[in-house]
Amino acid sequence: MSSVSAKAVSAPSLLLVLAAAFAGAAHECERECVIGDTRTCHYEFSLQEYHTMSRACFNCPENLEDCSRQECISADGVPRPVITINRQLPGPSIQVCEGDRLVVDLYNLLLSDTETIHWHGMHMRNQQYYDGVPFLTQCPVIRGKFRYDFKASTPGTLFWHSHAGLHRASGVLGSLVVRQAEDPHRGLYDTDLPEHVIMLSDWSHTSVATQFTGRHHSQGDDYARTILVNGKGRNSAAKLEGVEAAQVPLEVIKVTPGLRHRLRFVGGTGLNCPVVVSVDGHQLAVIATDGEPIVPFITDSFVIYSGERFDVVLEANQATDNYWFRFNGLIDCSKMECVQGAVLRYEGAPDQEPLGSLTYDPSYPGVVVNPLNTAGDALEEVTMVELDALMPSMLQQAVDKQFYLGFDFKRVNNTLLYNPELYPYNAVSEEWQVNTPQINGISFLSPPSPPLSQPHDPQPTLCYYGQDPICEGDFCRCTYVLEVALGRRWSSCWWTKATLVTKTTPSTCTATTSTWWPWGDSATTPRWRRWRRWTRLAASHASWKTPF
Repeated sequence: MSSVSAKAVSAPSLLLVLAAAFAGAAHECERECVIGDTRTCHYEFSLQEYHTMSRACFNCPENLEDCSRQECISADGVPRPVITINRQLPGPSIQVCEGDRLVVDLYNLLLSDTETIHWHGMHMRNQQYYDGVPFLTQCPVIRGKFRYDFKASTPGTLFWHSHAGLHRASGVLGSLVVRQAEDPHRGLYDTDLPEHVIMLSDWSHTSVATQFTGRHHSQGDDYARTILVNGKGRNSAAKLEGVEAAQVPLEVIKVTPGLRHRLRFVGGTGLNCPVVVSVDGHQLAVIATDGEPIVPFITDSFVIYSGERFDVVLEANQATDNYWFRFNGLIDCSKMECVQGAVLRYEGAPDQEPLGSLTYDPSYPGVVVNPLNTAGDALEEVTMVELDALMPSMLQQAVDKQFYLGFDFKRVNNTLLYNPELYPYNAVSEEWQVNTPQINGISFLSPPSPPLSQPHDPQPTLCYYGQDPICEGDFCRCTYVLEVALGRRWSSCWWTKATLVTKTTPSTCTATTSTWWPWGDSATTPRWRRWRRWTRLAASHASWKTPF
């Protein structure tokens, strides 16, 4: 494995690299960020039903060039219905600078469905009406036009996606990158290219609605069949008119030898599908998670869950060649052994795929950040709580109120899935039973109108933290409200009894946040864990050859 160094790059040379990177930008707002240069960035989103391997693909995959035609979505080579923005999968990548004004006109051309777009990670302070949650922050958009108009106030790697029904898993999602004129990690990378944003999504061979109803009302499954990387992937078991779908193109990530490249990963999966990410022959330096900069940490792999984002630095310090990016799915992506590859191609390397096969391997190669279902007991496993925020001042202040949120999959007569009089939960055989996800024993009930704009309309559906919910027998659902006084600080602590997640209890969250130890540990952190953490961080920082 190679290590990632922290060599210095002069400011003029770095600016030249960045300026060259944006020279061929697809949108005028996709640019190098400069203090004082803020712009209004306009985008048009056309939402409609569409199809993979459509007539726009001509002779794809027999002719690979046809797979790259405009409006051709090859996916894994298997035809299936999708819902898209601008007939793209993923949708358009929005890349702007902090402080820019975003104006996005959404044209809903769907035959019957409504839509909203959520800007995942954007704090939306003083612009909450554009947060894009149907019946909470806005009314859903019917067939026609709606304009989102807000300031890009939250820097980092974010993404946008549908918040209506099953549309996100059907293809309505895309990346949103907000760069800064003065990035705190600017000295750790040489390039931050627009094409180095990598969206991961799980993929099936039927419509998401068909799969969802089959799982919840019959004996179907909701397992993914493969993983897509920026909308591309393969499924060697599938065939298209006698031509193996293994011939559809893979994503190619091009790098310049000798430079350190910032890569931005987005977890756009719709199912319960964590993905293990690694690249042959290279280590990765994690420098940001969920849009927030952290103290850099060197790792061999990381696990990304739905909605998460990881920014890493890859140093192209190996022989000029092609290398595999490997993506192995876990949980609902493990049933069908979902594995995907992308090509890391050094400039000057031949136009061919790397040596070695892509076989499913859910194990972690070397050190792993954000491992599945573990408290990080092994030295090679680094949990998120063991990473350090670069600017943790907010976390060092005491909170005024703390909420406890218990996550569970409960065996209840969910009236959306069962009829308590005809076929209650306990009356059907185990293979027909589907448990109901709940928070504090409550399922979400959408209000009839947004409380944000019409606070008095949804009163009958509301229930409040600490009070009795609205129940039908053993099934409780309502619009669950946590009340916070204006100007107060609050935090939430969650625990779960779900089978696939490590069990914890509320007592693990009761430590005060006003007293903090170095490296982000609290006063209640066991001494052995603090020692192990310092050892890990010291080793990681030593490999960067620079003090943090």
